[in-house]
Amino acid sequence: MKIKFKKVKTEHTIMDEFHKILLEIEKNPEIIRIIPGRISRQQKWSSDLRFRVSYKTESGIKCIMSKWASAQELFVVCNDKDTDSLIEFLKNVIK
Repeated sequence: MKIKFKKVKTEHTIMDEFHKILLEIEKNPEIIRIIPGRISRQQKWSSDLRFRVSYKTESGIKCIMSKWASAQELFVVCNDKDTDSLIEFLKNVIK
């Protein structure tokens, strides 16, 4: 079954484990677009799903999603440049 995202750009493959989280994140009305990057390999790995905010950007924030030895960048573009409230929203979704 293919998932229909409303705000997620699906140019690159999205790690299956993060579909549910992305569906929750895109419900936030302040978020305009969610742009996943390419999936890459990392040296350190964990069987846990990991989602962390990396840093603020001019248009929103950059996050990293990872599981096992795979990681994927995620750029969240938002209306409001007060990204602190968006970061709090993301932390609540991840819990």
